[in-house]
Amino acid sequence: VTATDRDEGPNAEVKYSFFKIPEKFDKTFKLDPGSGEIEVTEKLNFEEQQFYELNVQARDAGGLSSHSKVL
Repeated sequence: VTATDRDEGPNAEVKYSFFKIPEKFDKTFKLDPGSGEIEVTEKLNFEEQQFYELNVQARDAGGLSSHSKVL
């Protein structure tokens, strides 16, 4: 995921985190807080789970945030 902030300097820095991620997905996916890159860390079993829904939060240094859903 990617987010941008029009501020300058440190206030333009965006950090990413999962927001209300189901506990069963906690070890399945890893999110890089600096780049927003999502990595699959365990094998996905589509017989068990047909789709995966993750909510990602982008927050700037000023405390403003936004959310996005990743399927």
